[in-house]
Amino acid sequence: MTNENASKRAAGTNGSGTNGGSNGYNGRNGAAGASPWLAPSDPGPDERLANIRLRARIVGAGFIALFFCAAVIWYMAGAESALIVLMLGAMALFAAAMFLFQDLLREDSKKAKRIRDRDARYRQTLALLPEGVVILGEGRRIEWVNEQATVHMGVRQEDAGKPFFDVVTDRDFERWLSEGDFASRFMLEQPGGSRIFEVAVVAPDARHTLIVTHDVTERRRIDDMRRDFVANVSHELRTPLTVISGFLETEVEQPGAPSALLMHHRQLMVEQTRRMKRLLEDLLMLSGLENADEPGSDEPAVIAMPKLVEDVVREGKALSNGRHEITMEVEDVSLIGQPEEIRSAAMNLVSNAVRYTPDGGSIHVVWRRQGTGAIFSVRDTGIGIAAKHIPRLTERFFRVDKGRSRATGGTGLGLAIVKHILRRNGGELGIESELGKGSTFSMRFPESRIFRPIG
Repeated sequence: MTNENASKRAAGTNGSGTNGGSNGYNGRNGAAGASPWLAPSDPGPDERLANIRLRARIVGAGFIALFFCAAVIWYMAGAESALIVLMLGAMALFAAAMFLFQDLLREDSKKAKRIRDRDARYRQTLALLPEGVVILGEGRRIEWVNEQATVHMGVRQEDAGKPFFDVVTDRDFERWLSEGDFASRFMLEQPGGSRIFEVAVVAPDARHTLIVTHDVTERRRIDDMRRDFVANVSHELRTPLTVISGFLETEVEQPGAPSALLMHHRQLMVEQTRRMKRLLEDLLMLSGLENADEPGSDEPAVIAMPKLVEDVVREGKALSNGRHEITMEVEDVSLIGQPEEIRSAAMNLVSNAVRYTPDGGSIHVVWRRQGTGAIFSVRDTGIGIAAKHIPRLTERFFRVDKGRSRATGGTGLGLAIVKHILRRNGGELGIESELGKGSTFSMRFPESRIFRPIG
């Protein structure tokens, strides 16, 4: 009995083991079946619509078959039996048709939701663009705008439903849009010309128009600067070359000219040659600074600013040759930066003060702490600068008085060089001026550029 029970238990164990193995196998299949790569994927909208169409054909075929069967039963068993079959079959097929109609409504609702979601995604994407976007509907009425369109054209989302050109009143823009030649671009300027926008238009269908505006103000400014730069360089070089060429032609055509006259001509040619040399040196320096405009390009050094300021003031006095009273005020503060560049910037400010301060005027040079940083400033009692010109002083070749600037030997690049030097050395340029009373040019440096000895 014990052996028999043991055998049964063993058999049960073997059976359960086999079944367990089988169950385990099925479990693995089940787990595998639940895996995304083996499970039947959720049918997409096309598959669902195909399924609905197939079921509709089956229901239609069912109705045809039902009427055929009812006709056969009528003939063989009488009208009462045929009517019963027809009613039962019709009820079943009607229920199938109702389920089919519900699926169709559900699919239509899903389709509408997909369209709404897609439209919301598109508009969300358009809202994040740096370009202005306006969507026009029939009659060129505003349907939707993004925030940049409000900045660029003054069109707000509250204007939806209004005719576009009731909000944007640029008639040239309206005429261009009416012509329908969207292969070209339209340049739209804000009142006063403060900003310029390039307008592109896409008409995806007969009822809708998409207007896209791109801010090209900076690009236009850079193009204008490039053109001005080429024109200014050409002009600056043409003047001395004309002088040198004229004197050389005079010497060739008049070989017997008095030696005093020839000496005078040669001195002027030397001056013009030096002027061209200074211009080219400044251009090369400015180009080098612009190509390495970011701080940290070269290893900075500790600059003993008191010694540097003394040297710059000494050179300024030599340039003034006693025509001005030049004083200085220096604190013992060292700077971290590029020594030659800082010296060049400081000398630029001092030499400008000497050039533009009338004889007998005063120039005061200061290097001191300011807050947690430090400041180098040059204050003069010179001719001063009108407030409208101050923002343009650091532009290349910009001169308030072109005739006076050339007479004093300036190249028109000095303050542009100072600006780039300060950018490379972590500082910034400050300009204060009053016409007829003088100017103060400052180089301000943050705390991170001030050298603090350890201990």
